[in-house]
Amino acid sequence: MALKRVSKTLSVGAQALMTAWIISGCGSHRDATAEYHAAYDFPLASPGARFATLPPPVQHTIRAEAGSANITDIKKFQRRDETLYRVDFANPELYPPLYVATDGSLLNPNLTVAKGAPADISVVTSGGPVTNVKLSELPAPVLKTISGREAGAEIDYINKDTWGDRVVYIITFKDPAHHPRMHVASDGTVLNQGPK
Repeated sequence: MALKRVSKTLSVGAQALMTAWIISGCGSHRDATAEYHAAYDFPLASPGARFATLPPPVQHTIRAEAGSANITDIKKFQRRDETLYRVDFANPELYPPLYVATDGSLLNPNLTVAKGAPADISVVTSGGPVTNVKLSELPAPVLKTISGREAGAEIDYINKDTWGDRVVYIITFKDPAHHPRMHVASDGTVLNQGPK
């Protein structure tokens, strides 16, 4: 009987102690949370993280125009059917807002084109061949060579590859018995062998 009374007294005392600890702990927990939010109240998407998600032509234009200037904000917006970007810098007197189209074109503040995008940012591909190249994407000398040698032949598919320091277009025709595969360098030269 005495053991039950001691156990019950301990239990009531422990509950009171626990309640006091929770009440006092909650007060300091609220203070710690308020301090934490005061120190860390910035958005999770930083300008650097947004820059990394921009299309490569947009990144190239920003680097070309502003170098390593500190970016404070990047806003993406739509105008008609095109996506545009506004880049704000830490020093707006030196670097006013920069407007860039998805293709890398530099825009005036009224969103007219100030400087067109470069035709092709990289000449040599890396990481392997590019498949399903469109006929409209071929350089003029390659198109002229194909038209001159295989007039009337129907193209099945075109791949773009690099052989050493040379860009080569591999053209496969739908009738390979009469029109064998062609390897054409970007200057229009027909090559008969694969890479060495």
